[in-house]
This record gives sequence, structure tokens and C-alpha cells, in this order.
Amino acid sequence: MFTALLVAADLTMQRVVRDALGDAGCVHTDMKSLEEAALAEPDLVVVDFASTDLAAIERLALSTPDLPIVVLCDEADLDAVLLAGATECTLKPVRRCELVSRVRRALRTGAELQVRYERDRTKSERIVALQREKHDLERLVCVDSLTGIANRRHGLALLDAEWRRSSREQLPLGLVMIDLDCYHAYNEQYGHLGGDACLQRVADAMVRCLRRPSDYLGRYGGEEFIAVLPNTDASGARLVAERLRAAVEALGIPHVASACSRVVTITAGFASMHASPDSTVDKLIAVADAALLRAKTQGRNRVGGDAPLVRPNRLPAIAWERFAPVFADPWFADRIPVFLADAHTTVRHIIDALEANPRHAATLAHDLHVAARALDLVAIERLIGDLDRALSSPSSASACEAADELIQYITHVQVIYRRTTTEAAPLQIAMGSS
Repeated sequence: MFTALLVAADLTMQRVVRDALGDAGCVHTDMKSLEEAALAEPDLVVVDFASTDLAAIERLALSTPDLPIVVLCDEADLDAVLLAGATECTLKPVRRCELVSRVRRALRTGAELQVRYERDRTKSERIVALQREKHDLERLVCVDSLTGIANRRHGLALLDAEWRRSSREQLPLGLVMIDLDCYHAYNEQYGHLGGDACLQRVADAMVRCLRRPSDYLGRYGGEEFIAVLPNTDASGARLVAERLRAAVEALGIPHVASACSRVVTITAGFASMHASPDSTVDKLIAVADAALLRAKTQGRNRVGGDAPLVRPNRLPAIAWERFAPVFADPWFADRIPVFLADAHTTVRHIIDALEANPRHAATLAHDLHVAARALDLVAIERLIGDLDRALSSPSSASACEAADELIQYITHVQVIYRRTTTEAAPLQIAMGSS
């Protein structure tokens, strides 16, 4: 038993087809246009080609690939109708017994297509689920469970990616190797739980020192860390290393068993290289590690490397302090900098289009909003919403002001790559004033 939809204008043709469908087991025949076939959800469609065209048949076949379509046509139209997506064709003048045979064969084909479609859909859903599980597992294993920062595996993978990027763009890549001073003695003095708490506080202090979205901190070993600093020369790497050292010392965590201080301290070694045929990322690590070893032999709680400490003549602008820091999952460490760079360019294009093509400016703002939402960038979403509302204003001044505020945020916001929960939750950003 099945239901059918018949599309035929000729009354004689309607009667012949209804009789044939009844012989084939049809319990209900509906008369509708071909455009309504998908909404009617019949088991079969019978079409008199004289009442439609190839484009309509093709649209129906594409939109309902598992719906059998039987077309009544002349021999001259046979090939074109089959190419358009018909399941079966019956030549005119229609013979009742032949149409019954074609209908039954089309129903069998439709049933086979339905089974195949369900099997393919189930397989596709399973593939998507497996890809999602793989993605979630990759996110889970990229983070050090104790400190919430990138673990060694993920940190080195990001370092390797930055090395390749610096090679393409001919930019220096800075690296700081960090070792917690006398950590084994700390563990013996305060216990392993105390040692874990110490590592957490030290990692939190250091990760907050990295102000650019492209910089990140990773755990390299038990009490060892690395700070990766794209587009940073040796002098810049030294400044960051000194900042890291000072931040840890300023915590004032008591360490009565330390051989170099009464509080917990770190020793750091830095290096910076341009990628070249004679250099590798392993060489960069080796140079920074050698600088770390030299600093440790010189008494610890210091920074080692082949660049003098050069402080700027004037204090740098600290516009980044206007905004609350972004706490981002380390999984996003290679994506957020790209997004922010692209967003900066997009906002500039929006400003350029304000007068000449406001509709294009609105389209760019919408696309940027979609991209920000995909990363759950709450503050950027809010600022883009302000810009979108300003674009509707007759005056371009408010739109320029909103665009400038968005650029300031994108340019100066501090990104801290540290997972703040045990789950691989989406990126969360909150904006505020300091």
C-alpha cells in the first residue's frame, strides 16, 4: 500500500493513471503541483511531462533524492527526463499494464534509495560524532591538568607552528626557558601538595605577564616552563624574561629551603632567532636552554642570554590595561591571534566603506560578528553590536567612534592562555575597565 501524487492536466490521462495506480496498490492519489510534492510527502510522484518542465523535475529530484518519480513522456524527451532525475519513464500513449510495472519498479527503487539514504545519513552522523569526539579529546589532552596552561606536547606543537610562520614572514622568534629554583627542596619542605599549589601560583603569575595574544606559556617539564614570543628579538625576549622573574619573586611565596632566596624564584634563559637553512627550532631551544644553565650556575634567580637588558627611554603606553584580560583555552592559542589580525583589517575596511558603501560596511560587520560568535568572543560581539547600531545612524561619526573603540580593543586586549576549568569549555571573554 502506498500514496501517490499525480501531476497531470489532461483528464483522460488522470483517469488512466489513477486506474494503474489502483492496480499497483495505491490507497490515495492526490492532485497537486510538482512544487508541492515535497510538502505533501507522498510515497510516489507520477508526472505528465506535458504538465511540467525539466527544471521542475530536476528541482524535485535534488530536494527529495529518495522520492521515486515516474514521468509520462514522448520518446523524444526520454533521455532528457532521465537525466533530470526521473526514476522511471513510461512512453506515451500510456499502456496501463506497463505503467503498473513501472510504478512497482519505481517503488522498489525508492525503498532501496531510502535504505541507502538512511545508511549514508547514519554513517555521516557517526563520522561527525567521531570527529567531534576527536576534537574534544585533542582539546582535553592539550592542557596541563595542574596549571591549566599548554602542556609540553601542545606547547612544542605551537612552537613548531610559530617557527614555520616566522620562516615564511622572516620575523624573529623569541623563546624563554624557565626553571623553578630549588623546587625539589621546596617539595621536601612543604610536601607535594604544597609543591603543586606553588606551581599553580607561579604559572598564574607568569601567564599574566604575557600581554600579546600571540605570546603563550607552556609547561615543559616538572618545574620547567617555556614562553614563546613571536616577532620578538633578543632584547625583547630579555625584557619578558625579566618581567617573568620579577613577577614570581613578587609573589613572596616562602621557601626556607632555597639556596638562593627566602622566597620562591625562577631562573630563565632566553634566545631569539630568524629561521634560516642553518637554524632549526631545536637549535632555538638548545640556545635558550644553554642560557638557562649558565644563569643557574651563576647563582639562580636571574636571567641568562646573549643580549643586554635595554629598557625603553620612556614608559610604553598601557592601553591594554583598559580592558579585563581574556582567559582563553590553550587550544585557541594559534587561532585567536589570526582572528584578531583579520578582525583589525576588517574593521579598517568597514571604516573605509562607511561613506562610499554603507551596505558593504554592514555586511562586513555581520560577517565579523558571526566569526566572533563562533569563538564565543563576548566582548567583541558586544562592540560589533554597537558598531552595527551605529551603522544604522544617519551620521557616520558615531560609526567611526564605535569602529575606533573596536580597533582599540582588538589591538590592546591581553589574552591569557590558561584553562580555568577542568573541562574543555569554549572561550570566554569579559570586558571591563581597570
